[in-house]
Amino acid sequence: MQNISDTLSTGAEAETVAADRQSLQRELLDEMTGWSPRDFGGAFKAWHRHALSLVHLNVLTALEAEGPLPMKRLAEALDVSDASATGIVDRMEKRGIVERRHGTEDRRTVLVYATQAGGQVFQDMAAHRRSSLSRVLEELTEEQMAALLVGMRAIHAARRRLFADEDSAVADRGAASSSG
Repeated sequence: MQNISDTLSTGAEAETVAADRQSLQRELLDEMTGWSPRDFGGAFKAWHRHALSLVHLNVLTALEAEGPLPMKRLAEALDVSDASATGIVDRMEKRGIVERRHGTEDRRTVLVYATQAGGQVFQDMAAHRRSSLSRVLEELTEEQMAALLVGMRAIHAARRRLFADEDSAVADRGAASSSG
């Protein structure tokens, strides 16, 4: 069987490839996840430019995804003890990346918020990623970019459908357990 990447690189039509769905899926996964150590190095440099450890980036990711979190929930999200989470947040707070505030409803609750500097980390990373991808896209023909755009839109649509299906299933299980 002919490799899809060989076929596409020779300019032949993708529809003529005699590959089964599993082979196509395997090759796509290889292409989509095939980061080299150099690729990882570039990403790590972008993170470390802000002097962030992967743990700090994980904290910011949790705060970006869920908003301000109580210390206990943040510790659970990081899978660390409350004391470890406190130490992590202490170091991040000293760098001005996060801040702690008491809850408005219960002053005993301490919430962790990303600061403007903490939020800027993701904006800087997105700008760096966009710049790097722009250089890569410059190497593609218009036809290749158009095909890639169709594929990326299909992936995003499939992801939205999958998450909608998962959300619906969770809601159905919740309704069933509360009625039974």
